[in-house]
Amino acid sequence: MVDPHQLDNELLAYAVSHSTEEDAVLAELRRKTWQTVLTPQMLSDPIQGKFLQNWSRMVRPQRVLELGTYTGYSTICLAAGLTSDGRVDTVEPNDELNAIQDEFWEKAGIGARVHRHNAEASAVLPQLEGPYDLVWIDADKPRTGNYVEQCLPLLRRGGWILVDNVLWWGKVLPSRTDGDATSEHLESVCAEWAKRSDIRTTLLPIRDGILTIEKVED
Repeated sequence: MVDPHQLDNELLAYAVSHSTEEDAVLAELRRKTWQTVLTPQMLSDPIQGKFLQNWSRMVRPQRVLELGTYTGYSTICLAAGLTSDGRVDTVEPNDELNAIQDEFWEKAGIGARVHRHNAEASAVLPQLEGPYDLVWIDADKPRTGNYVEQCLPLLRRGGWILVDNVLWWGKVLPSRTDGDATSEHLESVCAEWAKRSDIRTTLLPIRDGILTIEKVED
């Protein structure tokens, strides 16, 4: 059986080889991240990147909010479907990554459309005003529940929140014996959100799990 949470396996390689080639700027940013940044496995893989690009193109957002910028790869993907006057607010406390972000946002032609907030998300979110059309959360995992609850009031009705790493490398599964506080938190909040009437959720087993949340009521 193929482990769906391996970052590099035969199934993923097959999916990549049978998909449109990764954009050149994104491929270059991937190489630079792996060559120069610690924990490069935090970067979205090409399939997850295409997922974000496609979702953005379908939503056609005017405003996007991203929690967890890292080297800016997902920012470029999220900008794929922006309206002509659209912009991305992205939140990342580590300002040591700014130079890489700026370099590749300019190469991707989105530099002027990105507003970076170098601070913790918990400090930035109360200062933001909605409505946002699309939110991507790939930040401090134990605070995932708080981030979603803080983002929902900023999201327009019919908008989407996408949450990364909700499978926590399989540790959320009842059969696993290596669960931890983070896996317990993620399992709890995902189960709770699935029961709510003001949102609709789907947990997609893409890479480490992406939870899609559609806001259906204010």
